Amino acid sequence: MADKDEIGTEGSSAKVLLVLGLLGGLAIGGGVSYFLFQDGSSNDAETDQSSSERKNEPKVPLQSVRFDRLTVPITSDVGGRSRFIGNFFINIDVRVRGNDNLIAVRRSEPQLKHAFISAISKNSLMREDAPQQLDMEKTAMVLKDKANSVLGDDVVADVNVIEAMRIPN
Repeated sequence: MADKDEIGTEGSSAKVLLVLGLLGGLAIGGGVSYFLFQDGSSNDAETDQSSSERKNEPKVPLQSVRFDRLTVPITSDVGGRSRFIGNFFINIDVRVRGNDNLIAVRRSEPQLKHAFISAISKNSLMREDAPQQLDMEKTAMVLKDKANSVLGDDVVADVNVIEAMRIPN
């Protein structure tokens, strides 16, 4: 009889451990899935909210302010020395959204021209593969960054190089 009691307690304790193990596994799995789905649902809610805010914003057309005849010097490096070759004269359009930004650009035209000339003189705007050709995209990016640093972030939506004419020396 002692054998039957020992077998019964061993079997019941094994069943209890098995049930506790299953319940623990379910709890851990449930917790992990809760945190995974919670992060995804909050990101989806934030994404839905930001996309609905963008949809509610009225689309304002871009307006341009033209800057004519900005001078970009062309230099050539020979033996560690920089040699002046000529100039590019560029015409650019500074594009903004809204009348407030347009007025801000027009009021700051002299300051922007000075900032553009400063940025042009400090950066090499020539193409890497053709050092005597102006890199239009790089020029537009440098001037846009400079304009936004002068006027404040996101005032200038875009800068386009409209015309570039090379004047040899």
